[in-house]
Amino acid sequence: MFEVSAIMAGGAGSRIGGPWKPAVRVCGRPLISHVLDAALQVSRLVIVVTSPLSSRYLRGLAEDPRASEVVLDGDGYPSDLGRLVSMMRARPLLVLPADVYGLTPEVLSHVYRLSTEAGEPVVSVKVNGSYSGISVFKGYQFEPWTDVNISANVVNVNDGDALDRARSMCMEASRG
Repeated sequence: MFEVSAIMAGGAGSRIGGPWKPAVRVCGRPLISHVLDAALQVSRLVIVVTSPLSSRYLRGLAEDPRASEVVLDGDGYPSDLGRLVSMMRARPLLVLPADVYGLTPEVLSHVYRLSTEAGEPVVSVKVNGSYSGISVFKGYQFEPWTDVNISANVVNVNDGDALDRARSMCMEASRG
């Protein structure tokens, strides 16, 4: 089990229309709520990392007592990630993007197992061969790192086409 999962939700969402991207509905629920549900099942604590720009769109989404919001500067992903890694002392720290659909506790448990087998302090996760924005920090620095690849039915919702794919996956699952 991860000590902490951090869901990065502080971006501008420029490729999909704005900072409210994690609140876009898939399966009748905000996109971030799907990520939050999976993270809560594999973590002792979940932090939703927002920015002053995105926070107002995401208030109230982290109602579980094991989830809290942390508002960072919103100076960009590298800056916010650096601040997060330095301020969160608990390890292992799972970092997740707020804009993925299809994450399950089983997928995240697999990520946990792979990260414990890796020797490097940082594990970057590729899903089906593409970087996913999912990382595991076992130490307090950013390198050295290793990549691991998993096969999963996960969509990184960065544009309208990906949002359509996520909604199609939802419809297929509801029929299924």
